[in-house]
Amino acid sequence: MLGVRNLYRVFNETRKAARAQASLGVIGDSARAAEVATLLGAQRGAKGAHVILDVSETGVTISGRAVEDPGEFSLPASSGGALLDALAHRITRALDEDYLVPLAKGYPPLRRAACEEIIRHNARQNAVVGALPIPGADMPVMTANQARMVLKLAAAYGEELSMERARELIGVLAAGFGLRALSRQVVKLVPIGGWAAAAAIGYAGTLAMGRSTMLYFERGGQKVGAEEMEVIKGRAAEEAKAFVSRFRRR
Repeated sequence: MLGVRNLYRVFNETRKAARAQASLGVIGDSARAAEVATLLGAQRGAKGAHVILDVSETGVTISGRAVEDPGEFSLPASSGGALLDALAHRITRALDEDYLVPLAKGYPPLRRAACEEIIRHNARQNAVVGALPIPGADMPVMTANQARMVLKLAAAYGEELSMERARELIGVLAAGFGLRALSRQVVKLVPIGGWAAAAAIGYAGTLAMGRSTMLYFERGGQKVGAEEMEVIKGRAAEEAKAFVSRFRRR
């Protein structure tokens, strides 16, 4: 998937993220503040926290050095899993990209949402790369981005990364991925060709590889089955079509 030199560069970039740590703090005297802290496994108090959630009965103010988009959002009336899903989505969307891996690693309730942000960020990058009018330049960059994404996801799931393990993971997850088949599927949905098709292929391929990688780690290293992979690819192709449609309207 990658030459040794590029693999070494990607590995070194990812290892820094894998070693970083970040903390989450919840402040506020309401019962919901205590509930949120318990759900997330967060500390009570802001001291040393990279992400601070100020929780009232009805809403949350998010701030801190790890937050790129500070602000307020309302709390759903639900509790348990539904509340956790809403919190994870809003928190990870507000984070600086550099903090996604350390917070996913340190706070399992945020892991899936953080990994989705990592995947979408790389998918958008590869869509832009695919749209560039530089023949032959897109695949090496896309491949490096996908390898970087795979290693970040590995780190988010607590995988110990060595150079040999990085090579093994990328090889295993790239093997049998079926980019050509996915490319044909995407082109059917985005039949206009040119930059739009290339952008859609880059977006869909990265989404599908990222989501299959998440399943791989969630299942303790078990490969995703062929039928499941087809479902993942189909969803990724549809999302890529919608992404390119939005992109073209800008």
